[in-house]
Amino acid sequence: MLSGFDDAVALPQPDPARAAAAILELAGVSKTFPGVRALSEVDLRLYPGQVTALVGENGAGKSTMVKILTGIYQPDGGSIRMDGKAVSFPTAHHASRAGITAIHQETVLFDELSVAENIFIGHAPKTRRGLIDVGRMQREAREILAGIGAEIDAGVRLRDLGIANKHLVAIARALSIDSRVVIMDEPTAALSHKEIQELYALVEQLKGQGKAILFISHKFDEIFRI
Repeated sequence: MLSGFDDAVALPQPDPARAAAAILELAGVSKTFPGVRALSEVDLRLYPGQVTALVGENGAGKSTMVKILTGIYQPDGGSIRMDGKAVSFPTAHHASRAGITAIHQETVLFDELSVAENIFIGHAPKTRRGLIDVGRMQREAREILAGIGAEIDAGVRLRDLGIANKHLVAIARALSIDSRVVIMDEPTAALSHKEIQELYALVEQLKGQGKAILFISHKFDEIFRI
């Protein structure tokens, strides 16, 4: 159980003796907003090649913890460590550079841009002259989409896609960053049964690559499946 949470539980947490092998660790992390203590001395460890599930009611502190992990919020107390070394994420950019990425239920995407442009916005591959390498961007976007089983044309505009395919583009966007920690926040909410099965396969793939995964869900069948 995550110490400090009244209603949220992480399943399962490995033996504390393995703490030295954790990629990412929160120790005694707290966060207070006016009139609300969202986190109170939270401890959490994420391990390579493993999924940790985070479960809790609305208001239990899950989103606050994710925002601390991704540099959106700063903790009031406690420490964050990667590979045993103290780190801080003053911005989301710092967290991304450290290899932490999040797949949210509602990710901001841009309808007027192509699928490939949405996947690589902010970190598009460049030519030697410093211009966006459109050919390489589309090629790498197709590879990422194929890797998650998404049959989506990387060149089409996002506005021409349905909700489920837009969600897959959001997943592809998160995976376009060379991440070590992947946070999945209610990732199956807009997916069909077939796409959910493909997501499970993706989780297994990420585990095989040694990535640490934090999986947030209200659905226990999903949690025990992965």
